[in-house]
Amino acid sequence: MIISRTPFRISFFGGGTDFIEHYRHHGGSVLCTSINKYAYLSVHRLSALFRHNYRASYAQTESVLDPAAFQHPLIRECLLYLRIQDRMEISHVSDLPSRTGLGTSSSFTVGLLHALHAFRNDEVNPEELAREAIIVERERVGDTGGHQDQYAAAYGGFNRIDFKGDQDVIIRPLQVSSERMQALQSRLLCFYLGTEMSAEKILQHQTERTTVNQTRLTSLMDLVNEAHALIESDAPLRVWGELMHAAWQIKKELASGITNPMVDAAYDSALRAGALGGKILGAGGRGFLCFYVEPEHHQAVRATLSKLAEVPFAFSPTGSQIIFRSPEPE
Repeated sequence: MIISRTPFRISFFGGGTDFIEHYRHHGGSVLCTSINKYAYLSVHRLSALFRHNYRASYAQTESVLDPAAFQHPLIRECLLYLRIQDRMEISHVSDLPSRTGLGTSSSFTVGLLHALHAFRNDEVNPEELAREAIIVERERVGDTGGHQDQYAAAYGGFNRIDFKGDQDVIIRPLQVSSERMQALQSRLLCFYLGTEMSAEKILQHQTERTTVNQTRLTSLMDLVNEAHALIESDAPLRVWGELMHAAWQIKKELASGITNPMVDAAYDSALRAGALGGKILGAGGRGFLCFYVEPEHHQAVRATLSKLAEVPFAFSPTGSQIIFRSPEPE
């Protein structure tokens, strides 16, 4: 048996500029971090005594004779892409719900690819995992979206990720002391909106508006530069919250559905309680709201958002890992 552990991510700045429709012509940049919430994928050799050749357990269970018969598109396309012929059972468990804006689909894909490679004793690095996940998600399955999630899941850590040309990607870990990183982490509060749904329609609309949004996307890239310079300096961290607020005002205009009355009400309430800025994580419309809040206002923000579940988290320095590998039976 092989078990992979792959982190989810929080994206702070630059989301939308990592769509190839934009960065192929104008470049793109994001600031994001992996967190200590994970997807776990296990792969186990299946005995010939079973009537099926492949079995996958996730929110439901599928048993099939051929990988092409799987209804789960990511499982099906990972197996077909790697041309897996071994009989096997695949299981998925997660620390948080899927389709909630934390890059869970990409963490699933990167983690499954990692486990499958380990099952075959392949040597694979984070760059290869990220690119393979992009091929599976964006090309083979046809899901719309950017390319930051795959790199965040594969590499891990707090990074600036720059995109340019035809998938030329540069990963730059932030040069920040552990004390300053801890100070930033301690000022971030995340609340779950209690909604799980696909962001495909929002992402499609955003992709269609790439040309219309050019000025907004350029402004989002400028905010990446400002936030990058800020975090690597000794300037007051509160500016990070102000930059998050500025980015959220722009992000809301990228496509319909990114925000809604429930999101706006929660966001405005948090600001009145002392938050300096925040954003919805992922494409929008559902999932998690993340706020920058100075410690003296934590209690007030938590009180005003008491109907939402707060989700504690920590920054994680590691990307996808193989955390268990049992020897083949004799």
